Amino acid sequence: MKRYLPLILGFVVATVWLGCDVTSENYVGEPNIYSFIYSDSSTVTVMVGRTISITDTIELDTVYDTVWYDDSTFHVWNQTRYPWNGVSEADVTLRNENESYTLIEDDSAGYYRLDSLGVLPNQTWTLEIKYPTGEKISAVSAIVGDFEISAPEQDTLGFFDTLRWNPAEKAGGYIVTSKQWGRWQWEDDPEAYDTTYASRFMGDTCQFTAVEFIFEFFVFDSMEFHVAALDSNAYDYLYYEVYKGFRDLKLDDYMHIEGAWGVFGSQLVKKTRRYVLD
Repeated sequence: MKRYLPLILGFVVATVWLGCDVTSENYVGEPNIYSFIYSDSSTVTVMVGRTISITDTIELDTVYDTVWYDDSTFHVWNQTRYPWNGVSEADVTLRNENESYTLIEDDSAGYYRLDSLGVLPNQTWTLEIKYPTGEKISAVSAIVGDFEISAPEQDTLGFFDTLRWNPAEKAGGYIVTSKQWGRWQWEDDPEAYDTTYASRFMGDTCQFTAVEFIFEFFVFDSMEFHVAALDSNAYDYLYYEVYKGFRDLKLDDYMHIEGAWGVFGSQLVKKTRRYVLD
């Protein structure tokens, strides 16, 4: 849950229209990029791939999870994961005004990683990719200005207390994620602690009440809030995901990579932990 984002990836663009001179047999796919950089993580992954034809058949990966209720019933839900049509042997570089990094492909085709990136407020990062077939793609992310969580000031938190932060310069919007420690009500052992998560897309709102993240049947000990200020690239992409479900594929509105589908965005993250009052 730490990364706040469901991995929509590029399957959304698998429904690209085939032009008059392009058939499913000779369609090679358009460049497709997916990457976010975070101020609270030195690891960055750039996914380099291609779109696929609507006539292609892909195998979906389904993951199942379970939650128990009142010691006797449980609920099972499934999550579908779409495979990434990755491209190997691409040249992938991240740079800002003073530094340049080359990313290395790992064991999975099309996944390029770096473990030593430092993201600071007001930086401008450029992603440059050269496909083995010659296409050159670049995208720019402007890290938002610094901000701070301003309330509540106390280290305890009532369910109706309000978390506030000052607006970050150039921020498109915010995501708040809560990591919660406590135990389920049906646990007899008071030391049987568990962890739950919740996430909310806030738009440009700079506050919320803690009760919005309260789970039924869960006794809280403490909550850690992550407030992520999004650059305009990340905000536009997630806005379409959350509110439109990618039904209206308008590239200029939410994908800002010239010559490619996908997203290259950034998040400046602030954290605070509060103990929860009974």
